[in-house]
Amino acid sequence: MVTYLIKYRYLILGLVIVLTLFFSTRATQIQVNADSAQYFHKNDSDYAFYERMKSEIKTEENLVILAIDHKRDVFNRSFMLQVQKLSDRLKQIKNVEHVKGLHNVSYPVNTLFGMMELPYLKIEDSTDVSRYKTKIVKDFETTNLFINQAGTALFLWIELREGLDKDQEDLLFDEINALRSAFTGSTTYLWGRKYIEFSFKKLLFKEFKSFMHWVFIFLFLALLFIFKRWQAIIFPTLVVLISIIVFLGFMVVLDKPLGMMSSIFPTIILIVGVSDVIHLAIKYDVERHRGKSAKEATHIALREIGWTTFITSITTAIGFFTLMIAPMKAMRDLGLESGIIVMFTYLLTMLLLPAFFANENVKGFFTIGRYFDGFFQRIFTITQNIQKHPNKIFMFYGALIALGGCGMFFINTNSLEYKIPRDSELKKDHVFFEDHFGGSRRFELVIEAEEDHRLNDPVILKALFRVHDYLSDHGQLHAVKSPILYYTTIQKATHPSAAGAHDFKFNEKTIRDYEKGFGKSNRDNYLFNTEKTVFKFKAQTGLLGREDVEKLNRDILNHVHQIIADQPVHARMSGMDFLMDVSQKKSINSMLLGLLLAMLVVSLTLGVIFKNMALMLLALVLNFIPLVVTAGILGFTGLELRGEISLIFTIGFVIAVDDTIHLLSKFQWERKMGKGIEEAIYIAQKECGKAILATSIILIGGFLVLIKSTTVTIATLGLFMAIIIIIALSVDLILAPMLVLTWFRKQL
Repeated sequence: MVTYLIKYRYLILGLVIVLTLFFSTRATQIQVNADSAQYFHKNDSDYAFYERMKSEIKTEENLVILAIDHKRDVFNRSFMLQVQKLSDRLKQIKNVEHVKGLHNVSYPVNTLFGMMELPYLKIEDSTDVSRYKTKIVKDFETTNLFINQAGTALFLWIELREGLDKDQEDLLFDEINALRSAFTGSTTYLWGRKYIEFSFKKLLFKEFKSFMHWVFIFLFLALLFIFKRWQAIIFPTLVVLISIIVFLGFMVVLDKPLGMMSSIFPTIILIVGVSDVIHLAIKYDVERHRGKSAKEATHIALREIGWTTFITSITTAIGFFTLMIAPMKAMRDLGLESGIIVMFTYLLTMLLLPAFFANENVKGFFTIGRYFDGFFQRIFTITQNIQKHPNKIFMFYGALIALGGCGMFFINTNSLEYKIPRDSELKKDHVFFEDHFGGSRRFELVIEAEEDHRLNDPVILKALFRVHDYLSDHGQLHAVKSPILYYTTIQKATHPSAAGAHDFKFNEKTIRDYEKGFGKSNRDNYLFNTEKTVFKFKAQTGLLGREDVEKLNRDILNHVHQIIADQPVHARMSGMDFLMDVSQKKSINSMLLGLLLAMLVVSLTLGVIFKNMALMLLALVLNFIPLVVTAGILGFTGLELRGEISLIFTIGFVIAVDDTIHLLSKFQWERKMGKGIEEAIYIAQKECGKAILATSIILIGGFLVLIKSTTVTIATLGLFMAIIIIIALSVDLILAPMLVLTWFRKQL
């Protein structure tokens, strides 16, 4: 195979060029998918229940809220006319179904002619709109959807047409934002699931392009530092560039957008492509300096290092593929796409390498630069001196493992639902709704009647009144809404002096009469279904941690179950925010399974390669240490362990193990050549050490580039991946030789 790669190298180069040109025309059309559904586990019972409820009651997925912060009393006719005008313009936007605000909502009044609807606010007929304030404030339990408690901000509820594709949604939000920009005199804020997805998509796409830019700058500088000649940067850079172009173009051809974690793709390609190239290039240069011809050196590099890089690429790809067991679709997509990238980049490296290496003119191109060589010699000398004190080395790493083990018990899994990029417009929106709308998080409790029962049965309804009162009095819930408000609103209209539930006559005739007054809400509402078998109780809460929300939900459910007692109904939590927490928890729990699976598969792979149980065990032990220490650091720093961040352990393990495989493979190779253990490990350190140090520099820098992300999740991921690589580097250069020369000596 190696012979054919060298023989037909220019034909292969031509085919790769044609392939790259074809996909380059598609790559610019790549899209980013920021759909929240990527975070849900669709085989989960909670998700199935949520989907069933969507068929019963309208969801708020297609609602966005436009807040207008006047910063002073909103009961001003001029301001109200501006808001009404804005509302009218919003209605004219294509794919906007309805716009509701304080200026066009009404309340029921019982008259001689029956139940009638009166507007809360009539702007056109009055120069003094403040006279409507008393009624609006009195009915704040209902009107708080449209005005804040201080009376300084209004909220417009915009209902979008269902079934919009991403292009239609993008155009719609662009038009809404244009109207917001034109609205002068007050500050506007937007919130809602669709808007969050729209904002994240723009931010992610911007960051993806930014990271590609910074990755190439870093790659250029790092290669100039590592190699003697500037020509050495051409091949690694081309491998990374072609890999990105072909991958993006292929995704477009498949009509598949990038997932939520796409920002790290340039770094992943950098990891695989450049790491393989450096190991191959250094081996090629060693053979050239030994007097081998370009073709001979290429053949030796491909035969000896090509096999090892194939194994490291396989183990890295396997690590990514294990993410496909994660509950989150975003992580499953990342695992699949990254695994494919890894193998494709390896294949591309092997195909292109002969065209660049098997040429007599490239002699000296990949010679290590004197600055990097001097740096390595200092590192090598330091490690050799350190290795003269094996007991201190074992004590040091033993202490690190012990500290890491202790820190693991302090890992913070109480993560917030929203990790919104700092200094973004979305962050400003989020802060405003947290402060003025009772919180940005939606609480949702669903009560469903058992078969052959309805929730408007007098006895059941009386219990549900108590549920509503309990939720309304709860200190952590704000703006509680439920079907009970429909009944109490009609009660007030019919009996203005009624004070509350104790004045409500719980009999079938009264209930049926009141339900006639619901009017359109019977058919078009977000709180109950037509048959009155499902009621939703909704509220706003502040942005609590996942474990805090879990405790809150558990306490509320326990109390609700006591209220409904032996009634033929059941209650459970639901809603997109609740599903997000469920998915986060399951993703963290699945992380351990994914890591164990990755370790098992890597172990089997190493067993096949080394055919030596001691070397296999040594590789696993060495690369388990960085994970334990990193987990401890995560615990001591108090940073949140989110579902997306938990993948650092699986990915970190399979990336860190690559250099260990190179080191131990070289050691085993030298042993087969008849070298003693001391000489074999010394040669492995000396020859592989340069490549390990060089690849580690690039890996650390590539991951640290992610710290520039405005998304805390991506920045944290980059930081801790860099930490894993740093610890793994010290383990490979210091601890591994000591273990080979002491504990594992008899087995090797």
